[in-house]
Amino acid sequence: MRVALALTLGMALSVFFVRAASEHGRRVNISKARGDQSGYLYDAKNIYDNANGKTPPVLIGERNRMPMYPAYLALFYHPSLDDWAFFEYGKQLNIYLAVGLLALLGAVLWAHLPPLPAVNLLGIAAFGWFIYKAGYTQSELLFYTFFFLAFLACWHLLRATPSRRQIELGALAGLLCALAYLTKASNPPFMALFAGVFGLQALWPSGSYPSGRRLASTGWSLGALAVFILVLLAVLSPYLTTNRQVFGRYFYNVNSTFYAWYDDWAEASVGVRLHGDGHRWPDVPAVEIPSAERYWREHSIGQIAIRVWSGIEDMAIVSWRTYDYLGYFVLYTGMLILLATTRWRSMRRLLSDHAWLALFLVGYFTMYFFATAFYFPISGTGTGRFLITHLLPYFFVLSHLFSKSRFSAETWTLGGFRIGFPHFHLLVLVLLVFDVSFRTYPRLMTTYGGF
Repeated sequence: MRVALALTLGMALSVFFVRAASEHGRRVNISKARGDQSGYLYDAKNIYDNANGKTPPVLIGERNRMPMYPAYLALFYHPSLDDWAFFEYGKQLNIYLAVGLLALLGAVLWAHLPPLPAVNLLGIAAFGWFIYKAGYTQSELLFYTFFFLAFLACWHLLRATPSRRQIELGALAGLLCALAYLTKASNPPFMALFAGVFGLQALWPSGSYPSGRRLASTGWSLGALAVFILVLLAVLSPYLTTNRQVFGRYFYNVNSTFYAWYDDWAEASVGVRLHGDGHRWPDVPAVEIPSAERYWREHSIGQIAIRVWSGIEDMAIVSWRTYDYLGYFVLYTGMLILLATTRWRSMRRLLSDHAWLALFLVGYFTMYFFATAFYFPISGTGTGRFLITHLLPYFFVLSHLFSKSRFSAETWTLGGFRIGFPHFHLLVLVLLVFDVSFRTYPRLMTTYGGF
């Protein structure tokens, strides 16, 4: 009976998701020129033509957009579709992709969390941002999913006991990181941070191991790191070698290589962008090439702080005005603060027991928080679609902490009642039911989700 009820509810929510997202696509997303959608449609046509020998090979995405998502669209393209028809068809394809990705995420979350926290987290993702971005021909939803799965594989690697399983996890993490990169080229800092932290963990294994075990532990972990790097580079090698041949460097993307080091998009749009940066190394004097070194040399700490603060302000504005995750973010973060302040000794022991994982998590969230804020003046569309990348990892970490760690049985006294994490998860579910019943559809019909 419970299974039948769950399946019926899941089907009903899926139908609502598809119909609401489709209506959003028809009423709100009416311009393919917004949000880089026309670029992905153009790339999909190029991939189709290349695959069918109609045109010579071209650089897909002009080293701005990545090839994974347009390759998905190209699977369904046909020359009989004109530009507008392909745009409308592409929106529907993305909605169906979104449903499939949510089903995959649901299975993954169900395997990692107790039922209620898993359902809550899936619901927050589905109706907090997936439904707002489903009716667009953009790569974001595919990237969010690959990025989260890569994060989860890295999470397991840092928690795993050194053994053959680490080798398997290393291969899986390398594959998922590569797929995420081929979807959107914003995860190299994540990969570098993980490799650095995991490598340090391998070189300093637990002191509780006898000397022989410590050597074996180091060997397994370093082997897993090597497999991670090898699989990553093997999957990326066609793309990276093309970069090297055309641009002179393996990891080349116009956003991170050039645009991020301008002061704003107005400046970036008339810089190296006008000198062929998407087809070759721009033909301008070396002193005019933007770079991190030049940026830090020409800007004061105060100027950088003002730029970062403007991005933080935009993150707050976007979270308030557009998507529907802010309430849950505040709720989960508030619970974390309550736990940390009232159970600090136990929290400190947990952090000590998982020091390398804690270092990775703090480094990851801090790095991308400030990187997203720093990139804001260049984005042209705000911080929203960059910020959302990290919501699912954030909610997952807290859901795991609240439901599967030593704190899951903790309680507090409030108004004479004992409350704990089961009550918290029930409150989240009640809020989700309310939002989906009364807030989601009206907000969806008045919110542009392509930024």
